[in-house]
Amino acid sequence: MEFSDFLRTCPKKDGTALSERSVDHYCSGLAVASEDMVREGVISKPLQEMSLFELDLAIALIRANPYFEAKDKKGKRMYSNAIKHYRLYVCSVIGERNSSEQALKQIKEDAALNAAEREALVKARIGQGDYRDSLIQKYHGRCIITRLSLPEILIASHIKPWAASNNRERISSDNGLLLSATYDRLFDQGLISFENDGHILLSSIITSENADILALDRSKKYDILFNPNMGDFLDYHREMIFVK
Repeated sequence: MEFSDFLRTCPKKDGTALSERSVDHYCSGLAVASEDMVREGVISKPLQEMSLFELDLAIALIRANPYFEAKDKKGKRMYSNAIKHYRLYVCSVIGERNSSEQALKQIKEDAALNAAEREALVKARIGQGDYRDSLIQKYHGRCIITRLSLPEILIASHIKPWAASNNRERISSDNGLLLSATYDRLFDQGLISFENDGHILLSSIITSENADILALDRSKKYDILFNPNMGDFLDYHREMIFVK
């Protein structure tokens, strides 16, 4: 499935499809942003050729670029929204297998890490070890949204994506939420996010019918046990990942 075809399957909040004009805007916005950032030397290859791991790293670099920020603001965030939708496409259609392999390869090849650090990062990447244990302890072994306490399907979700995080952030419990599998997937793909006070944010792609099926209430506040150290991570997710 091509990106344009994927966009045509993305419903708006009222359940209707995106207009062809919106599809064209997102496709052209992605192409222009990619070309601009390659030309500026911010990224080394087009966004359309990247794995999810590479894309998450590229997004962090792109959004920190003054040229892109100015152009995106002038374009009423058309370019950043196009990139967010493309990331959702990569997550949904292309998949994440290569991204996991790239992340583990990066850890194994990092000469600055000692054996203990390398082991901790590998376990954090695959959702095990101290990182997961710290989140289970923090949230008392329950999914933030459903309150489910079945450890077999609870996932230690990174707030700021792995590729965009440094090694300290990758194993910090402040950069994590404990979610059951369905909601972890929604969060990872940018279909839900949270305000610092715990209010849930739902993407316009989640229709009212699907929100009801998922038992997601746009007015509800969840106890994410916010502390100030989580602020930058949540801000990153809302600004860089969440598909409004």
